Amino acid sequence: MNKLLAGPMATLSHQGLRKIYEDFGGCDEYYTEMINASSYLTHGQFESYYTLNEIASDKIVWQLTGKDAEPMARAAKELCALGGIGIDLNMGCSAPEIVKTGAGIAWMIKPIDETKRLVSEVRNAIDSYNSQSSMEDGIHKTQRLSVKLRLGDENFTDDGFFKFCDMLVENGVEQLVLHPRTRKEKLARPPRYHYIEDLAKRFENKIPVILNGNVKDKASFDFAVKSSPASSGVMLARISAQKPWIFRELTEYKTASDKEKKSCSIILPESSKCGMWEKTDDGKIKIDCLQVGLEYINNVRLYQPKEFFETRMQRFFAYYCDNFSFGHYIKSKMLNCKTLEDAEATFKSYFDQMPGDRFLIV
Repeated sequence: MNKLLAGPMATLSHQGLRKIYEDFGGCDEYYTEMINASSYLTHGQFESYYTLNEIASDKIVWQLTGKDAEPMARAAKELCALGGIGIDLNMGCSAPEIVKTGAGIAWMIKPIDETKRLVSEVRNAIDSYNSQSSMEDGIHKTQRLSVKLRLGDENFTDDGFFKFCDMLVENGVEQLVLHPRTRKEKLARPPRYHYIEDLAKRFENKIPVILNGNVKDKASFDFAVKSSPASSGVMLARISAQKPWIFRELTEYKTASDKEKKSCSIILPESSKCGMWEKTDDGKIKIDCLQVGLEYINNVRLYQPKEFFETRMQRFFAYYCDNFSFGHYIKSKMLNCKTLEDAEATFKSYFDQMPGDRFLIV
């Protein structure tokens, strides 16, 4: 049965949103937003907020970014001590400001020996941590190394791409997440799922390969999985900000459609701890869209510094408001809010005007 993973999103993949995912039932792995290795090592005033791990601590994957191997290896070893599943090296971010610094997908464009050195040094740092870590509950918990990547630059070749992936695996990478687009290809271009299938078959019985890109509902999930049946899981990102309950929807769907009735790794709760949803008599869930939004705002207040309140709130509602009849209207209103108190009042007022939008059955 395919795993479900929450992808890394700048300003969104934090403990506040993770808490909401978990209330609906959660998923198998949570990738954090990019943690800049050099900044993290300085232990500045905001760095600790990127590594909060009170919620689903055993399912967190720490995603590292940076331009140099040495600080990334040191940061990886420190992050391992926080628990979770392990370290992910971001080699897929194509944001121009990230690539310009030599991070993100720039690692796929640099001389391969330079990238090999990065992977080897981070692998050695993780191995060093694993060898020194103590036994917990009689089980030696080791940290994993993974890489999230794209196909490469616009001039990539199949041979070059697969050789690059071979290098990653030969140097200790234990999971690959592929977003099958090039550096400059936008979301309007269909992802090339056949590369995920080819990669999964290439490393069959060696490491898992995870599909990432364009999965947003049951139909697109089906299409993606049928396009790459050898893949080991599906990662969702933006759609999980619009619909934080998407993992529950897909967990119930894939469990029900599993002909072999394999056990699911996710145990779905029967009720919400904070009133965001309730089960209906026919087994579906009734979502209180107002309460979900208010819960997110409150979680930002609980788990983020004041300097981040505005950006974290606005980024979430830029996606979440697409659920509503007058989405553009309420989105504009929310993006103009400067305080969390203003955001709460504005969001509540929308449902006073549009009470029919408050509840959603899925």
